Amino acid sequence: MPEQSLDTMERDDLLCCVRRHSFMMTDLALYLDSHPTDSDALAKFIEHRDLYQQYADAFAARFGALRKDQVSTAEGWLKKQ
Repeated sequence: MPEQSLDTMERDDLLCCVRRHSFMMTDLALYLDSHPTDSDALAKFIEHRDLYQQYADAFAARFGALRKDQVSTAEGWLKKQ
């Protein structure tokens, strides 16, 4: 769970969290490619995936889309970074 409210985090802090969880998902996915039955690694992957989604959605709501699937209107392209 986040240490502070997502509503009060600064842009750079949110982006750092997004990147951290994205890296962990990539790292764990590579590990799971060769160890597909490791339930602990799968649980960690799911945990980081959920946190990544939470931080990415909070970032997009406040600062604009990070991914193409987060854009639903022109406003998604227009938010100031």
